[in-house]
Amino acid sequence: MDKVTQIIKEKSLSLLLYTALYVIVLGFLRWKLTPDITILYYVLGGALGVYFMDIAELIFDIKPSPFHSIVFLGLFAAVSFFIVTSSGNLFAIGLVLSLFFNLLFSQVHEWMTKHTLDSWFTMVNADVPPKTQFWILIGTGALLVIESIVFIR
Repeated sequence: MDKVTQIIKEKSLSLLLYTALYVIVLGFLRWKLTPDITILYYVLGGALGVYFMDIAELIFDIKPSPFHSIVFLGLFAAVSFFIVTSSGNLFAIGLVLSLFFNLLFSQVHEWMTKHTLDSWFTMVNADVPPKTQFWILIGTGALLVIESIVFIR
């Protein structure tokens, strides 16, 4: 239980605030001024999405984390797109959108501090130029925007 408390305390305040804002704004755009009880499932999924990877790493004792890799991101993007476009489960949609937002936030943070995403490509046996990494980052953001729009509609 101490490790879970540590995970909660170590999460960046800016990440928590931006994720909460993202989840709230999407919820507002989807339900406008007439929310119903189902919004709670969406919000709970969104809240779990913030800590989901950390909890999975703790449970499965995975070192180094496979979650911050381009391989995981590509597979997750496909799964999240399927869930958002095909599932009526608001908990799952909140979870994947929040998780996707967190992955994008991590990429943006790394790009802004290091001007590279090399750590995301360690599972790939190739030297990916920074310009290509940047366009992959833009593509990741664009896919999240598309999924968000699909959810709102």
